Amino acid sequence: MIVSAYGWQAALIECDPNEVSALSSTCLQSQLFTEVVPAECTVLVCWDGELSIARIEKLVSSVTPATEANVGRLVEIPVRYDGQDLDEVAKLTGLSKSRVIELHSSTTFTAAFAGFAPGFMYCVGLPEVLQLPRRSTPRVKVPAGSLAMADTYTAIYPLNSPGGWNLIGTTDVQMFDASAQQPSLLLPGDRVRFVPVSK
Repeated sequence: MIVSAYGWQAALIECDPNEVSALSSTCLQSQLFTEVVPAECTVLVCWDGELSIARIEKLVSSVTPATEANVGRLVEIPVRYDGQDLDEVAKLTGLSKSRVIELHSSTTFTAAFAGFAPGFMYCVGLPEVLQLPRRSTPRVKVPAGSLAMADTYTAIYPLNSPGGWNLIGTTDVQMFDASAQQPSLLLPGDRVRFVPVSK
């Protein structure tokens, strides 16, 4: 891991993508930081007062991907695999629809970082055979609750919004509620399973 000063009271920690969740958890538990912001392969930490880069380096030196399995809650989300692009995904991957569903629903994903819209959590761990680029023509409106894949990620659209990901399913689970104490259902580091349902 590489720790670099990022202004007077912040540091950017560069790491492998499979270390982000464990690193974020370690930083949060240390109570040294006022903010911990994970991304795909970095964690930004901010603090008040004085804190040396050497102290941060010492803190993060014990973080390994081996601790990853113990980080975050397991969140199971019921999903109907009825997405508009499921047939196209099967065609592009050379798999049957049932095999696409089986691979996606048998994977335990990790909620890596939020972005794009409130509650939109980029989940990593998508099997390589399912990794497809974004659609060449984005949709003007993707309904809230749409389960989608693009590149190395899978996610659920929390709100009606434009989008260019491949839609493979739908859920009735509310991913974001601004009035809730924890507005986003998923937090970085959570483990996520998509459970097939028929209704």
